[in-house]
Amino acid sequence: MKPRDILAANLKALMAVRPDLNTLPKITARSGVSNGTLDRIRRAAVSTRVDELEKLGSAFGVDAWQLLRPLGHAGPSPLALQLAAYLDRTATDADQHAAAYAAAVAVIDAMTTRRGSRSASAPARAATPRPRRAREKPAA
Repeated sequence: MKPRDILAANLKALMAVRPDLNTLPKITARSGVSNGTLDRIRRAAVSTRVDELEKLGSAFGVDAWQLLRPLGHAGPSPLALQLAAYLDRTATDADQHAAAYAAAVAVIDAMTTRRGSRSASAPARAATPRPRRAREKPAA
């Protein structure tokens, strides 16, 4: 698979889970990459400059190189992408978002690794906090 195909697939996947960045005009407004260029990237019709890749990565809250990682190859899970969308809606600044996202991805990766491993101990699983459901209110 060519890098431009991987980028196109990743852009489509990110757009699908990010209501705040689900259209090309929204991405253009956030990233500064032109609508026409984004359309060509999404269709894998053009090679992308590193500057544009960095702008796209910044807009989506990921490192530019992550946009070139094939899906399913140790990249962000769908849960991590949904979490990133939530953090974008709630974080007050870019540093807060980046720190929260990095911590959350580490926890998700650890949970995924633990679930996939038969040798995970019961106490380690019990120590992982249970995610709150949308209807539950946070403890005061």
